[in-house]
Amino acid sequence: GPLPVFCGFEWVYCKATVYLVLSFCCHSSTEQYFVLSASVLDLLKYIFLLLQDTLEDSNDFMLRIYRAESYVGLQEYKTAIEDLNFVISKMPNWPEVYFRKGKVLQDSGFVGDALQLFLQCLALDEDFLPAKLEVERTLCDVLSPEKLGESLKESSWNSPHIRNKPFILSSEVTESYCNLQLCPERSLGGSDVLEPVSGSLNRAQSAHALNSTKDLAKEDGLKRVSSEPLLSGQEKGALLKRKLSFSEQDIVVCEDGRNKHKKQGESTKRDMTLAFGTIPGDLIDVSDFECSLCMRLFYEPVTTPCGHTFCKGCLERCLDHAPQCPLCKESLKEYLASRKYSITELLEELIMKYLSDELYERKRIHAEETAEHSNLTKNVPMFVCTMAYPTVPCPLHVFEPRYRLMIRRSMETGTKQFGMCISDSQNGFADYGCMLQIRNVHFLPDGRSVVDTVGGKRFRVLRRGMKDGYCTADIEYLEDVKVADEEQLKKLRELHNFVYNQACSWFQNLRNKFRTQILQHFGPMPDREENIQAMPNGPAWCWWLLAVLPVDPRYQLSVLSMMSLKDRLIKIQHILTYFSRDQSK
Repeated sequence: GPLPVFCGFEWVYCKATVYLVLSFCCHSSTEQYFVLSASVLDLLKYIFLLLQDTLEDSNDFMLRIYRAESYVGLQEYKTAIEDLNFVISKMPNWPEVYFRKGKVLQDSGFVGDALQLFLQCLALDEDFLPAKLEVERTLCDVLSPEKLGESLKESSWNSPHIRNKPFILSSEVTESYCNLQLCPERSLGGSDVLEPVSGSLNRAQSAHALNSTKDLAKEDGLKRVSSEPLLSGQEKGALLKRKLSFSEQDIVVCEDGRNKHKKQGESTKRDMTLAFGTIPGDLIDVSDFECSLCMRLFYEPVTTPCGHTFCKGCLERCLDHAPQCPLCKESLKEYLASRKYSITELLEELIMKYLSDELYERKRIHAEETAEHSNLTKNVPMFVCTMAYPTVPCPLHVFEPRYRLMIRRSMETGTKQFGMCISDSQNGFADYGCMLQIRNVHFLPDGRSVVDTVGGKRFRVLRRGMKDGYCTADIEYLEDVKVADEEQLKKLRELHNFVYNQACSWFQNLRNKFRTQILQHFGPMPDREENIQAMPNGPAWCWWLLAVLPVDPRYQLSVLSMMSLKDRLIKIQHILTYFSRDQSK
């Protein structure tokens, strides 16, 4: 504001100009109030007249900056901006000017534009400390949750013109600035090119230091700013400015270079509260932390490139159907191809801190669901596709969304198993099938996958069901009935050896083309086993042969369901006899 100086002349100076000239003349004058001698006032009057007279036809940039500071003290922001724009046009790479212009815009209520200029200043000089402090303070004002309710309340008010509360630097920072003058000529050392000048902002330690803390305490919370010098009548009152009270506050520069706001007379615990921000419990709404897909509390939250957050499992299920964001429909093809669903740690920590009870319940429900998917006798997932046999590889190309989900659940639960059955027109899928063990899953960029599986146990279906689009079943596992009588076991071994030799002869007499294709798909024929009853499903070569024989799947299914090794060998013998006759022809 204006500061009258009585020395026999009727002159009125702004406080910024007085402090500016005094700082220019005396580097040790950094206190808030001064005892002005007659000689100093004479010099002040002379310099002020010199600024007014010489700037009309002068290109001295320092004088224009000083005059801009004087205009700011008189709240003539538009005129100050004109002087600073002129300097920027002549010195576009000088970060100090961008910072000063940003301060003018900040004082006049244009917080967003001021922030851009502070960042532009840091782009030119990343070590420009005053700009760093202003960016930190502005972001703190904008993002602080304490004043959110007040901002919503005051957004409907039309407040009178209120200037920003100035940012008071700590004594340590102020002392470091008072010895550095805004003098690009000195930093150049006679060069014609101006280099960035750091730490030279007089106004940051002058005009702000002279503002009364009593005036600062009157401004608190969020204010609607009507910037009369820069805004038209229709635009006045349209700018809502979120402000935190910095009255009686200081800046503490930590050892690691970070800054935090410290309120005088308060403990370290209070400092931590101010620095990190605590949210009152009554302001926490569980619905703010709910997934928009499952309408439950976030579990393993992930954030898409477009900025939306979902449960990891929910997002994966949506991407099974279409590679786009469920909310904004933005393409997520690259996100799907990378398959890097990183957990949003900040959101997860907030939930753990403020919604611990709800998170415990959410984890309990998830554990129950996982246990349900892990049961290998109840509600076992069924892949209705083709015939599968014990010990025989069964590669699968999974592209349907329901089976993508089924494979993913099998992997996440750790069972890595699911049932395979052929379709049935009456019941949906056959009464008998074989469990498949996942050995490897290769995901393609578009979400499809190639799953390498191998046959495991045989089963019989007891009850059918459906879950999330894929079939389920309650099952019981099948095992061969062992032969205990020695005489019957001897005859069974003879039959086994005879059919094995017959199978080898048939395979060797195949055309090279067919034999090569079988070997590539199923691998070599397993060797004959000495103990034919060692495995619960009998000799492995029987299943390999049944898989490669070109017979109707229904016939293969009848052999799969047999629990007698003797009956199975007889069935295979009949098939081999039939095909051997065709080979002889």
